[in-house]
Amino acid sequence: MLYNDLRSFLQVLEDNDQLLRITEPVWPEPDIGAAASAANKGLGETAPALMFENIRGFQKPQLVTNVHGSWPNMALMLGLPKDTPPKKQFFEFSRRYQNFSKGTIEEKPTAPWQEVSIENNINLYELMPFFRLNSGDGGLYINKAAVISRNPDKPDSFDEQNVGMYRFQVKGPDRLSAQFVPEHDIARHFAAAERKNKPLPIAITLGNDPVISIVAAMPLLYGQDEYKMASALREEPYPILTLKNGLQVPWGSEYVLEGHVLPGVREPDGPYGEFTGHLSGLRNMTSVVITKVWHRKEPVYEYTSIGMP
Repeated sequence: MLYNDLRSFLQVLEDNDQLLRITEPVWPEPDIGAAASAANKGLGETAPALMFENIRGFQKPQLVTNVHGSWPNMALMLGLPKDTPPKKQFFEFSRRYQNFSKGTIEEKPTAPWQEVSIENNINLYELMPFFRLNSGDGGLYINKAAVISRNPDKPDSFDEQNVGMYRFQVKGPDRLSAQFVPEHDIARHFAAAERKNKPLPIAITLGNDPVISIVAAMPLLYGQDEYKMASALREEPYPILTLKNGLQVPWGSEYVLEGHVLPGVREPDGPYGEFTGHLSGLRNMTSVVITKVWHRKEPVYEYTSIGMP
C-alpha cells in the first residue's frame, strides 16, 4: 500500500535516511532557501527532504521542502527500494501510466484535514510560514498546491474536473493572485465562468500525498481524470472527499482552502524567481478570495525550492 497522506511518506523517507529534521532556530529568509539549495547542490541526486521545525516568527511551524527532489525519494514514492536506478524507475512509472483506464476512486466520509475549520476572520499569514525564496520576489508565494476546479457549464460532470498545480501570490489575509495561462485547464473553466460574470469555485490543497503532487503537475489531456491517474500510479484506489460545492479533493491533504476566482478582476502578480535563472515580470493576473480554511492539527506546510539557481 502506498501513501494516503504526506505524513506517512515523510515517515518512510525518515526510515530510509531521506528526511533531515532541522530543529535549530532558522530565519525564514534566507535560511530555508539557502539550506534547500545547499542540499540540492551538495548532495545532488541523493538529496534528502528537509523538515524545518523551529522557524523564527512562527508558532509550531512545520515546513518541508525537497520532498520530490531526488531519485531515492522518487523511488520510495513508487514503493520501490530507494536505490532503484532512474532507468528502472522510468520504466516502472511508464508501466503504471499505461494502466490509466484501470484507475479507481474511493469516496471517504471524513478526512484528517477536517480537524480544524476557519470561516471567519481568515488570516493566511497566521496559518502558514510564508517566506520569499528569492530576494527579487515580488511577495510571498504558495508554490506547491494542487488546485481543483470544474467546468461551470457542466458542474455535475466528474470528467470536467481538473486537478492542477498552480502558483499563487499572497495578496492579503484572505486574498491571492493566481497565474493561470490560457492553455491551463483551469483557465478554460474560469473563462466559462467569466463569460457569465460568475465566480469560479476552486479548492486549493496543500501538503498533499506525493503521488497527486506529481500528477497535478503532469500535462494530461483535457478531460483526463487526475485522480484515476494517481490511482494507476499507486496501483490502488485513490481516496477523496467531496466538498459541499461538489469539488472532490484529496483525502490526505494538510490544508484545504475553499474559495473562488473573481470575474472581471485582475491585480498585479510578480515578479518571481524562476528555475531558469531569471525573474518573471509583473503581470495582471486573476484574483482569488478564500472563504474557508481546513487544516490538520499542527499542519505540515510543503514548499518547493524551484527558484533561481
